[in-house]
Amino acid sequence: MPTERKIQQVADLVDRIQRAQLAVATSYSGESVGSQSLFRQAMSDAAIDVKVVKNTLLRRAAADAGLPVFSELAEGPTAVVFAYDEPVPAIKALVSYLSSLEETNFVIRNGIYEGQLVDKSYIETLATLPSKEELLARLAGNLVGKISEFASLLVATQRDFAGLIAARAEQLAAEAPTEEAPTEEAPTEEALAAEAPEGEATLEAEADENN
Repeated sequence: MPTERKIQQVADLVDRIQRAQLAVATSYSGESVGSQSLFRQAMSDAAIDVKVVKNTLLRRAAADAGLPVFSELAEGPTAVVFAYDEPVPAIKALVSYLSSLEETNFVIRNGIYEGQLVDKSYIETLATLPSKEELLARLAGNLVGKISEFASLLVATQRDFAGLIAARAEQLAAEAPTEEAPTEEAPTEEALAAEAPEGEATLEAEADENN
């Protein structure tokens, strides 16, 4: 019959399994207590929990959580690394720490990522991927670059369009016909007589009569 302590341990594992975005099973046989403590501390600084589990309790918790795939982590002495936020930074922290150790008995066996069982090589490959923050930063940088490029294109297009309009206006002005000033015709005698003062017209008439 399960003891109260084991019931609590299973309940704790059920909670961790249901919240975990990442779970990695590691072997630690032969690792000193001091080394284990350093490992726990390094993972805690990266917001990662390390839980040494009994395989029977882990299998029971996986079944109770409705996630039987987690029972695949139960094999030999097991310390499970749980991450509850972004999985990629957690994987980076885990792989980076283990790689920094000159000698260690900690070995990554397999893990659960996005609800799927993955092997050691897959986990190590994930450690080389950019994190969500890095991807967003790259996307933002690319987006700013594209916006700047588009704005430059608009300015250049407007400038070219204005230049075309100015060139067309100059062309039309050059092709427009020039209007010549009208030439004045010499006035006729009748016109001069009509415009002459009344007195002059009378004298001319009298001269004609006298002749």
